[in-house]
Amino acid sequence: MDKVKLALTVLSILIIVVPLACAAYVYRNNMLGLVLPPQIKNVMNDGGSTGIASQPQFQTPQMVGEPQYNAQTGAVTASFNFTNPLPNGISISALSAEILSEGGVSLGKVSLSQPIEIPSGQTSIINIAGNLDQNAVNQYEAQNPGASSINISLANLNVDVAGVSVHMNQINNVGQLQLNG
Repeated sequence: MDKVKLALTVLSILIIVVPLACAAYVYRNNMLGLVLPPQIKNVMNDGGSTGIASQPQFQTPQMVGEPQYNAQTGAVTASFNFTNPLPNGISISALSAEILSEGGVSLGKVSLSQPIEIPSGQTSIINIAGNLDQNAVNQYEAQNPGASSINISLANLNVDVAGVSVHMNQINNVGQLQLNG
């Protein structure tokens, strides 16, 4: 009985160790390739074969003009330029964020108007739209009499890029929101 138990124990260990040892042997010159898919490696290598040559330089999207606000409807829109530094196109299928006043008060929410595709190396405009909470705007105006604009930030920014979710806690000073609409 002890011999059977010992044989089964050795067999169990071999079933686990042999495949791991074989995988380590096959990838002995490229251990990173064991856990990193080739598509990700190509992005990191920028198509090269000599290691991590240069990583794509992502730039923060730049606001185009100033956000537009309609005081009668509460609608707010903004546009951003974004350049795709990757060697392949990307798609942005969802984007949502909260608009904060310079004092950190939530004024409303915005989201992506429609999904967009950005070809490799190209710059595209990302349009976002939403509504402001009129009570929050009224409170801001009451606390800042005579203010004609609000310096706004975006908080809890969530973006779905080709199925990958990206979250940023806050982007400060994205623009001036004119209160007179």
